[in-house]
Amino acid sequence: MKNILFLFAALMSLNLSAQEITYVAHRGASYLAPENTKASIQLAWELDAPAAECDIMLTADQQVILFHDKKGKRLTGHNFVVKETKYDEIMGYPILLKETNLEKYSAETIPLLSEVLSTIPPGKTLVIEIKTGPEILPYMQEVISKYWKTGNIAFIAFDLETILKTKEIYPEIPCYYLSAFSNDIKKNFDVIAESNLDGVNLRHKIIDAALVQKFRDVNKDMWCWTVDEPKDAKKVIDAGVSAITTNRPKWLSEMMMQ
Repeated sequence: MKNILFLFAALMSLNLSAQEITYVAHRGASYLAPENTKASIQLAWELDAPAAECDIMLTADQQVILFHDKKGKRLTGHNFVVKETKYDEIMGYPILLKETNLEKYSAETIPLLSEVLSTIPPGKTLVIEIKTGPEILPYMQEVISKYWKTGNIAFIAFDLETILKTKEIYPEIPCYYLSAFSNDIKKNFDVIAESNLDGVNLRHKIIDAALVQKFRDVNKDMWCWTVDEPKDAKKVIDAGVSAITTNRPKWLSEMMMQ
């Protein structure tokens, strides 16, 4: 476990204040490189993004991989269910390029979390989105314990039970509950407020200044996802969020400085 000095450094690295905005590279720098690959994460660091986000899933042989979907068709063109498939069966599948991805990244494959943890530069943060339930946590813990040597990490998850259990395991590491819906936030507000979670990470369309203030009143921070347009970024910045997840971290941050 990291000590209290690390906690202070981690929070400072995320710029968790109302005055400064952290731009988090969504699934790495996924506008230019295929999502959740070593290339997209490395490119985020090269573009000097203060943080990069990745999604993790658990394979049938308990390997923690970077992958967003429960099934493989959209991202690889191959039909498989992640939790029913061993890693060595899918590790060689290239991630399909989307329109904005550069051709030079066409051979990028599905990485292990361990491979990405080892690339975090000092002072940067890897935001790990847990895409499963709590069953992944023991295996994730093992990987983090063995391979996390530099930089900082944070956790986010749409499953409230999972992120609450993650915070119990890692009380000194930032943990945020993800949500896309106002009704969900209203329903779970009291649980979140009374928990040790650091805050929430919400779809930008449901955020306004009143909601940010409501969470501030119970000492909870607010991040948002996924913003690629300056007008949307201005709206959530004015509302008071501290971090913005974006596919274009360098470009958006530069646009907002103009």
